[in-house]
Amino acid sequence: IKRDRILKTGTEKDIRALAGPQTKIVELNGRAVTPGFIDAHLHFRIWGLQNVYYTPFLPPDVKDIAGLQRVLADHVKSLQPGEWVMGYYLVLKDAQIPTKEDLDAVAKSNPVFIMHIGGHWGTANSVAMQVAGITNNTHSPEGGIIEKVTGELTGVFYNHRAMDVLRIYAPPVSTGVVSDAILDTQKLMASCGITGFHDNKLREVEHIKLYHDLTAEGKLYLRNHLYLTLEWPSDMDKIDLVQSNDNEISRFAGYKFLIDGQGPTAYCHQAHNGAEYRLPTWAPEQFKEVINTLHNTGLQICTHCIGDAAADLTLEAYEAAMNANPRSDPRHRLEHAILTTAAATEKMRDLGVAVCTQPAFIYLFGAGWESLFGSERMERILVTREWLDAGVHVSISSDAPSTPLYYPQATLAGAMTRYTITEKVIGTDQTLTFTEALRAHTYEAAYAGHMEDVTGSLEAGKYADLVVWPGDPAKIKLADLAQLDTVDLTMVGGRVVFQNA
Repeated sequence: IKRDRILKTGTEKDIRALAGPQTKIVELNGRAVTPGFIDAHLHFRIWGLQNVYYTPFLPPDVKDIAGLQRVLADHVKSLQPGEWVMGYYLVLKDAQIPTKEDLDAVAKSNPVFIMHIGGHWGTANSVAMQVAGITNNTHSPEGGIIEKVTGELTGVFYNHRAMDVLRIYAPPVSTGVVSDAILDTQKLMASCGITGFHDNKLREVEHIKLYHDLTAEGKLYLRNHLYLTLEWPSDMDKIDLVQSNDNEISRFAGYKFLIDGQGPTAYCHQAHNGAEYRLPTWAPEQFKEVINTLHNTGLQICTHCIGDAAADLTLEAYEAAMNANPRSDPRHRLEHAILTTAAATEKMRDLGVAVCTQPAFIYLFGAGWESLFGSERMERILVTREWLDAGVHVSISSDAPSTPLYYPQATLAGAMTRYTITEKVIGTDQTLTFTEALRAHTYEAAYAGHMEDVTGSLEAGKYADLVVWPGDPAKIKLADLAQLDTVDLTMVGGRVVFQNA
């Protein structure tokens, strides 16, 4: 390595011949070096806010409604009346979703809103809805559900547009807190071998600027690609407010949509057992118009798709925009792509659309997908092998904090095993080898951000972004790999940013 680049790779004899008197030599003693991991889909700053702005309600203390109530009751004792509780939970027994009555029983004087960790539905208590002016007469916004049963509010909100109706009344988070959250997250991610990331959930223009400012100040050293999230048509007004930035560390890369929610509101061709299967979060024709407008900016577009109808609508919109204005390799993306059709695979390949998916979802949520989608559709869940064999570019990532499995090694193990938490395998014919999984989390993740020419693999001329493993990762038992959350050394641009003591 010379300065920030890889000078040459080769045999030990060849490389030692290049060493001068000032060369620092790192003796590996049998340990392995791989390219640094790139997490091409996570919500970086939100990870850091999990225990600052948000209150966790997680196992082992919270496994059911009773546990949630117990921990919430203890928490509100420390608050003044009227103070908000913004929280999240992982999973509750029998996949229960709390209701306002569950929260009201222990929080009578404080507004409370607690989301599922995936971030696409949540429950408010009566105080929170009173503060927001939400009543039984409040209509659901387009693309969201404010749930009612026999005309009565349940307190449950599905999809971001519905949650926004309430969340705009919650206390804002300060820029200083966000800055600290980003820098705290950076330390954690560097420790597990991440050298770059794509933040796919930036709704605030000022937070994009914050990433750029922290980079300019030398505080943010992990390579970051930033995408402005568009939830509402009015968010299009933000486009001209974003200051384009593209340097060796920080880059404004494009735009992010969510065209459906999570499992319960997955937009599908056929009915499922969730809350609603016919609910795109944007009116389809308006969505296509906006995709066309953003395609014309020359930047990239990423779209969250859980259901097969969501993926098909997105591909249709991409195709129309690309036909109307042919561009060289726009490389638009599908995010998640949990349930897709065989025809969608062919269209992804033909359009040059990349897929960024999260195998850890299978472990955490796969056990519930069969009851949601039915057994016949399980063969179409995260068809990573089909995509690869068809020639689709596939990257894998964590989507942290939508799952607590933030470290890349768990993602690799998930892609190789496809185990659910109950140790059932979903799609044995869709597993990846270690080499394929590693490539998907390094080179293909770089490809997903138009950066494969300068990072993602260990080649002369590329940035010296690399990881030293404790041993040979290809020989680690999968169960151990899934729990390996620390590497021995992480280097970004020739600079050691983490080293295990």
